[in-house]
Amino acid sequence: MSRRSFPIFLAILTLSAMSVSVSAKSDPSETITTTIKLTSTTSLGASKLAPGEYKLTVEGTQAKFMQHGKVIAEVPCTLKDLSAKAPQTSFVVDHDRISEIQVSGKIKAIEFSEQ
Repeated sequence: MSRRSFPIFLAILTLSAMSVSVSAKSDPSETITTTIKLTSTTSLGASKLAPGEYKLTVEGTQAKFMQHGKVIAEVPCTLKDLSAKAPQTSFVVDHDRISEIQVSGKIKAIEFSEQ
């Protein structure tokens, strides 16, 4: 390899390494996105959500509830394995507090702890 082509080779190698690390960060299997509809005021962590439709996005240990493009609530969560894919989106609610959401077609459920 000539001295002239070595910097080009090094630049290509560096770009390849950067693209691999970027794709590893945005692994879609760690992200859950769905739309949910609440029919009554519901608590979630320290937040209260009014009735309405929300876009829910879970990345890692954070769940974002958005409405009309604005983040309404951002709460910590954990993902737990289900024995099979959820047949439909459903909630586990205890005293107007969401403790779990199972998303249709996903094998992981979203759990929220009381705060």
